[in-house]
Amino acid sequence: MKYSKIFKSIVFAVLILAITNSYAQLPEIAGKKWEKVQALSDEFNGKKIDSKKWNIDPQGHYKLDWTGRAPGLFQKESFDIKDGCLTIEVGELPKPVTIGKSTYKYHGGILRSYKKTSVGHYYECRMKMNKTEMGGGFWLCHKGTCENKHEIDITESVGVLTDQTHKWAFDWDQIMHSNAIHRESACVKQVRDQKKMAPPTKNHERFYTYGFYWKSPTELLFYLDGEYVYTLKPPVPFDQDLVLQFSIEAYDWNPIPEKGSKVATGSKEERTTLIDYIRVYELKDR
Repeated sequence: MKYSKIFKSIVFAVLILAITNSYAQLPEIAGKKWEKVQALSDEFNGKKIDSKKWNIDPQGHYKLDWTGRAPGLFQKESFDIKDGCLTIEVGELPKPVTIGKSTYKYHGGILRSYKKTSVGHYYECRMKMNKTEMGGGFWLCHKGTCENKHEIDITESVGVLTDQTHKWAFDWDQIMHSNAIHRESACVKQVRDQKKMAPPTKNHERFYTYGFYWKSPTELLFYLDGEYVYTLKPPVPFDQDLVLQFSIEAYDWNPIPEKGSKVATGSKEERTTLIDYIRVYELKDR
């Protein structure tokens, strides 16, 4: 009986390990091995967010003081950890909030890494989108200089569409969409490379694992559930140190209806995005 219990425990541990690493199919590089970057990785199994790794205050650090795209306000109160997942809950604010010239009626959230990252890393996130008009995703960005403001969107989508959704976004509730953006500034006009593909189900219906290999300043490789899907070629070499981010926000091309929106009327489960884990790997010599 004693050995039977031990055997069952071992089998259970192996199964959990297999599930946990099911999509960690990292590209093989001759003479190199992948090593997890602990400061940029999190299984979200604790009772609270690791404040040494992540900042959930929209005005927190690196002077990245974006409060969100109106009418969706970023607030740290939207975050929690539950059942081994980081959660970001959207919803209607008790009353509208005005900041500068913008009025906010709803809340979302943004998480940013304290450690920066750059070329030669592999990034992976397993997540399930909420079932509302708000959305967002997994990305890297930093203010940069006037000449070089780089953004890499690993994946972005929304939960549901409405009859007010812009025509070009008809598929954004069932999509993996990635960007390599040389952002607009006083010095340059915005230029981007972008690609998309359709996963098997709506983004809010199940967990998907989104991966990105920053192979070189001119080669960005993207993966869905461990399978390669496409490559982006940045409009300029992307070699900046960027901040890893995850955000759930409002979009003007998928406007939140004034009445009957899922953001305002959905259940807590429908209004919550789940992030099972974020993992980042770097190459080391064998």
